[in-house]
Amino acid sequence: MAETVSVVKCPGCGADMVYDPAMGALHCDYCDTKKVVEKHIVAKRDFISERAEGDVVEGSSSYECPNCGATVEMENFATTTECPFCGATNIVRKEQLAGLKPDSILPFILPRDKALEAGKKWLKRRLYAPTKLKKNFKAEHFKGIYVPSFVFAANTFATYDGQLGEDYYVTVRDAKGNSRVETRTRWFNISGSYGKNYSDIVVEASSRLTQPEMEKILPFDTVTSEQYRREYLAGFSAERYNDSLDNSFGTARDIMEADLRASILAQYKYDHVGYLNVSAQYSDIKFNYMLLPVWVCGYKFRDKLYSFLVNGRTGKSTGKTPVSIPKVLFTVLVGLGIISVLVCHFLGLF
Repeated sequence: MAETVSVVKCPGCGADMVYDPAMGALHCDYCDTKKVVEKHIVAKRDFISERAEGDVVEGSSSYECPNCGATVEMENFATTTECPFCGATNIVRKEQLAGLKPDSILPFILPRDKALEAGKKWLKRRLYAPTKLKKNFKAEHFKGIYVPSFVFAANTFATYDGQLGEDYYVTVRDAKGNSRVETRTRWFNISGSYGKNYSDIVVEASSRLTQPEMEKILPFDTVTSEQYRREYLAGFSAERYNDSLDNSFGTARDIMEADLRASILAQYKYDHVGYLNVSAQYSDIKFNYMLLPVWVCGYKFRDKLYSFLVNGRTGKSTGKTPVSIPKVLFTVLVGLGIISVLVCHFLGLF
């Protein structure tokens, strides 16, 4: 993983400017100068013809954090030498890494205080999180990071065959004349073709963020992304992609195939799936290497490090929290108590 930290000097006083999500522009905290970032139209690249890796952005150096293993890419003139993930300051310089340059970026619009508030609300809703943590929460590190992602578009055409089952009910009588209702299944075969176009399949390419975590903070309004410009990074960090374009498309293909299966099944009335074979073909595949805004909060509880993520556009949050054993045991005991009452009631013990 690599990170990029950009520095933009204020034309008024020479201080470092930062991108202000609330203003949607660069801002100088010293002389209050505001600078609008130039915007461009963003187009997707052809997957087949443009898969070769390009060059790194000039003027940057790579550093490795011995504390958490992150690789951080910083401007040569940057004064910050702190790992944005764990806060360590003993990072070591490494060689530059080759790779694709970002096509587009979705700027932060959620300010730091609003993002932290959204994260705290998410934390308070965690049922098994310790009460002490909820009451005395303190963020050790809270950093805005642009997460590398590949956004894919493709046309699909699938053929399929399978067997589905629909339940029906019959009343049967035994030799003594007692009746009961039995559930039976009527099986039927299906086959056909199905086509669907996809335009916004988001696949994370980060070593610090998993696809399930990404999906928990989706959606991002990727259609409003801007042409990548380093000015947006001022005051933030940007992780370099850690997975190949081919592997990322493999993940996108899995997402599309799962959706195709669900869409095919949605055409039928059924209760059971015996089997379903789907063969999909993909055409006009496009991609965009996009940086997505995520606030990352690191915190400690009983000497262990935890973190949660906040969507930098919507405030939607996810992450990991410590588990309160007493709360879990209480839930288990309550559940066992309810089961015991139901069993006793069924047996007629009271």
